[in-house]
Amino acid sequence: MRKLIACFTAFCVAVTPVTAPAGPHEEGVAAGQAANPAARATVNAPSATSVVPGYTATPPESAYYRQPNLSSQGSARLSLCATLPNDPVCHAQRGAMGSANLPRPAIGPGDPSVSAAHGIARAPSSVLENLASYYSGCTTTTTSVPAGTQTRSCLRYEGIGSYRCTRSLTVGIERSTNCTPGDWFAHAGAGRTGVDVQCLPDRPETAQHFRVTQDASPLAFFDVDMTTPVVFPQMVAVLGTSYSWSTGTEIRTGVWVADKACTGDACALTAMIAAERADICTGGGDSGYSCTSVEPFLRRYAACPAGTQSGDLVQDTICQGDNGCTTTALDSTRCYAPAGGATALTGYDVTGSLPGYYWNLDSERTVVGWDPNPAYGPIPTMRMSYTRPRTTLAETDRWDDQCLAVADGSRCTVQTAAVCADGPATKVIDGASVTRDCWQYESTMNCSGTAPASQCGPLAAAGCTPSGSVCRRSNSVTSACEVYEDSYSCPVPAQTVTSASNCPSNVFCLQGNCYDISHANDADFARSMSMLEAAREAGVYLDTDRMQVFKGEENRCRDRLLNNCCYADSAGAGMTNQSLFGVGSRLVYDVLMNAENRQFIYQGMQALLLGGGFSGTFTTYGVTVAVNGAALPAGSAVLYAGDSLVVAFDPWSLAIAVVIYVVMSAMSCDEEEGKLAMKEGAGLCHSVGTYCSSCIRVLGSCVSCITHTTRKCCFNSMLARIVNEQGRTQVGKGWGSARNPDCSGFTIAQLQSLDFAAMDLSEFYASLVPTLPNVATLQGQSSGRIPTCYYGQGRCQ
Repeated sequence: MRKLIACFTAFCVAVTPVTAPAGPHEEGVAAGQAANPAARATVNAPSATSVVPGYTATPPESAYYRQPNLSSQGSARLSLCATLPNDPVCHAQRGAMGSANLPRPAIGPGDPSVSAAHGIARAPSSVLENLASYYSGCTTTTTSVPAGTQTRSCLRYEGIGSYRCTRSLTVGIERSTNCTPGDWFAHAGAGRTGVDVQCLPDRPETAQHFRVTQDASPLAFFDVDMTTPVVFPQMVAVLGTSYSWSTGTEIRTGVWVADKACTGDACALTAMIAAERADICTGGGDSGYSCTSVEPFLRRYAACPAGTQSGDLVQDTICQGDNGCTTTALDSTRCYAPAGGATALTGYDVTGSLPGYYWNLDSERTVVGWDPNPAYGPIPTMRMSYTRPRTTLAETDRWDDQCLAVADGSRCTVQTAAVCADGPATKVIDGASVTRDCWQYESTMNCSGTAPASQCGPLAAAGCTPSGSVCRRSNSVTSACEVYEDSYSCPVPAQTVTSASNCPSNVFCLQGNCYDISHANDADFARSMSMLEAAREAGVYLDTDRMQVFKGEENRCRDRLLNNCCYADSAGAGMTNQSLFGVGSRLVYDVLMNAENRQFIYQGMQALLLGGGFSGTFTTYGVTVAVNGAALPAGSAVLYAGDSLVVAFDPWSLAIAVVIYVVMSAMSCDEEEGKLAMKEGAGLCHSVGTYCSSCIRVLGSCVSCITHTTRKCCFNSMLARIVNEQGRTQVGKGWGSARNPDCSGFTIAQLQSLDFAAMDLSEFYASLVPTLPNVATLQGQSSGRIPTCYYGQGRCQ
């Protein structure tokens, strides 16, 4: 990119001489080139110290490199110089400071500093004399220009100026964490099952992130609110479902957590793997089976108040002759008090604490804990303790002072004391809230004295006559004009003008030296743009569960008899974030990703909006973004909720808006195949393989395949697909098989090991071409304008 800019700045002048006639210039160049090797050996360290006076390889100024507070250091240096009146370096710095404090009015078209440029543009030879030697490669013509007049201007100062200056505070934020972000840093296990917590320092305590593994392979990811205690296990993730024949209902098996709490940064929880209930069956043979539904956990209840008894301890035994006796008890979850008369609740207190046979309901028993149910069977139980991930912020204050106490003799002195103009206030800096009593002070400086009263004397002495005056700056308090720009009409004598024609299109000549300006286009700009976009996408679309970037998703299409649903639909090229949302990248296609990858949508939108100052709401293609508490449409499911941003998703709206095109154009293909066609049209997919998914069988053998299924890995940008296609070979990562594609992304370590310079990104460059300057066209225009503008026929065409 720097090469490209340098080319434009120098009017694409290459440094390869085409012709080099002998002359003083060439002799000087040759002498310098011959002396250079000998001179270089004497000025390079360490011998330079003995040859060059005052030479050092580490000058004091090198300490200023990359320093953020140079103005403060400059103030300190000027304060030191106030005590060193005879120091030559301080003389130079005081002079520079005095010059910097001079008011600089806007430069007008008639300003003396640019008036000569107008003369060169109008008649070059009138200022630069005869230019024939400048055009050794062109045909030159000399013509006469009659005498005339020229408008020139000058500045005239009146009165004293007062100017405000500021002393501003900048706060730097440096973050450090107590664990490596993204790592699963704490683990607890039970046999082949384990539970891990992830280091996400920016996650609140209400959403700590965990995963459950079996044989080190992730089974489920889930968040846990560590601020809300629970006295009985709660299911936080579903691992699978089964069917109960005894009850005729589905039973979920999942991850349960209990005994969760944080004391400061010390956190702990119990994680277990169990089904909602288990069917325990007994019997068999002629008597049949008897099944009982058993829960995995038993509730532990609080003791009943004095004068009452737990229902499980109030029992009644009824005997019916030869049929035996049956013992029943009241509800164990409630407390009962003795009744004064007959009631429907009967039984005796088996502990003998309370008399009576009849009872009244007194209160519900509070659940105060839990215990594993022995009747359920073994339950994998993992007790985890960890230190909550936390980011520590270090704040560094830096004051930039523009109100320097300048030494005597300067044009400006401090007139009023500093007054706080911004504060006290709290500001968000790099995501952290910082409060300061004052962020900026303002002072007033009184400037007068050393500026010349008028610059117009030389024009009047040259015979110019006044033609007008304009006020260029007024006093902010009195409104009186302080700086005038006076116009003069000045005589211009007759002169000759040299113009050039028939100049070579690929050669630029200057004073008899001609240079070839034709060279190949530089691809550095497109390459740099590609690297920046790759870094942006890797940062935005990070799968924090698996710490992967450039992740894709599996898609399939079918080629059936007389109907091939594996095709490309060019309409997909119009489904970019920028096209659909009106904002965002035109290189990313988040909305084409399937529902299970909907995080692509809100991660992209979050990166777009969080720093953009957006307020209000907008809804498009089923995605609603609400900022600063704005209301969401009814029926929306919240995908992301932050301090000021909520992203919601309405799958029906997305289906109607995006897939309606598929329904209309591919009636015989399903929705997934239609969306895949649009992804193909946008160049987002890599084909993994094709296999026969349906065939005609004779005696168990396939004799004719009637449906071929193709599996593909699709990505949310063309660049993500290209990086996968060329990066996987570098790290030895395959695509899996046609039946089981591997569309996972790169780990952070794999991404860092990729050699992007070895990748062919020309396909991605082509997508950038419409926004890049056409180097060949600009080069041709520049070479054509040089002889007819800068030194040529007196005007720019």
